[in-house]
Amino acid sequence: MRVTQRSHLTVALVLIATAVPAAQTAQSAHARAVNVVVLDWNIHGESADMKAIAKVVKDSGANVVTLQEIHRRPGADQVRELADELGWDITANAHFGMGDDVGPCDDPQPGKAGNAILSSYRVVERVTLPISNFATCPVNRSMAGVKLDLGGGAQVRVFTTHLSPGLSATSVSRREAQAAKVLGYFGTRTGVILTGDFNAPPTDALSKRFVSAGWTDTGARYANKPTHGDARIDYVYTRGITTTSGSVLSSTLSDHRPLVMRMVR
Repeated sequence: MRVTQRSHLTVALVLIATAVPAAQTAQSAHARAVNVVVLDWNIHGESADMKAIAKVVKDSGANVVTLQEIHRRPGADQVRELADELGWDITANAHFGMGDDVGPCDDPQPGKAGNAILSSYRVVERVTLPISNFATCPVNRSMAGVKLDLGGGAQVRVFTTHLSPGLSATSVSRREAQAAKVLGYFGTRTGVILTGDFNAPPTDALSKRFVSAGWTDTGARYANKPTHGDARIDYVYTRGITTTSGSVLSSTLSDHRPLVMRMVR
């Protein structure tokens, strides 16, 4: 069979047509790789210097911030103060999960306390999950969560919590019950970042439960240093997300040290 010039042209066009979608697919996959830098910090309540905390966040390069012991009170809205300092919109880029208020035996306090998530990425979903319901003195606990729009069709879910402190058998039991509710909420879901003050070192049975349930303790590899006194009790857990580096930052702004993790989503 004689191959004409037109046949050569047809073959070339077919090769180009099949090559272009492949190139577009590779380009799209590359575009979906988004750098997510998470800073987690228990900021030690209403006395926190939000302007100084904002500087630590900026210097770290974090685009997702998860905080515990944060307050929203008349004339002292720490969530708004931090959002304003970072230049992030309080409506589009923040979620305050209230639910860590004083117990019935404590003196009443104005406003609300809880956990917060702020990000340079847009928040498209918000959730606050109570994880305790004490009828007596202990502060009740909750978990805050968001879904972030990373652009280009990429999304990530970020949650943060603060489990009850204490070393007594009662305190340990409370903390384990709270952890069980957190684990039960997620089931086998992946593509999730879970941070917070868990009030348990890596050797504790509670911490081992998270690892056994498929969560990666990113600090074990990238930031295996104390976050509170001489203990590591603050965590960034992940499922289905690649962590590339991390560190525990030196700071005296709180009784906890901030934890920073760099990831690719």
